[in-house]
Amino acid sequence: MPSPRKAKLESVLQREIATCINQELKDPRLGFITIVRVEVSEDLQQVRAYYTVLGDQTKRKLAEQALTHARGFVQGRYAAVVKTRRLPTLSFHYDDAEFRRQTMSDLIRAARATDTDAGASPEPAAPTPKADVVTRKPRPGLRVRGSQPPAVEIEPGSALDRDPS
Repeated sequence: MPSPRKAKLESVLQREIATCINQELKDPRLGFITIVRVEVSEDLQQVRAYYTVLGDQTKRKLAEQALTHARGFVQGRYAAVVKTRRLPTLSFHYDDAEFRRQTMSDLIRAARATDTDAGASPEPAAPTPKADVVTRKPRPGLRVRGSQPPAVEIEPGSALDRDPS
């Protein structure tokens, strides 16, 4: 679990980096870019900014070149906001989680299309097993001070269920 200071620094850096890229950088290679998340190392010296780009592989490569070129500018912009002894070094990384999600969704869609009913009726969920009821008799003389005797489940129709009168 990240420390509160690290989490706050990540949040501030994400906001500052995204604002700088979207409002101050005028590089046409950037296109439509989104800073998805920012991770700071444990020693607060490295910043990894993850981004996504709307478009194909060529737009992704162009955005990567533009971000690499503008790294120093962006670092200078968040320097005034970050209150650490040393300014964390910035690096940009493409976040391919959306691509992996899309690939997985396509695989599931293809598998359902090859199903006999073309995925129209998914299989019902497996029934959940019922918990077995353990019936036991309390042992005489075995009580912990201040505790209640253990509850006993009595099955209907058993010898214990009959009225003693």
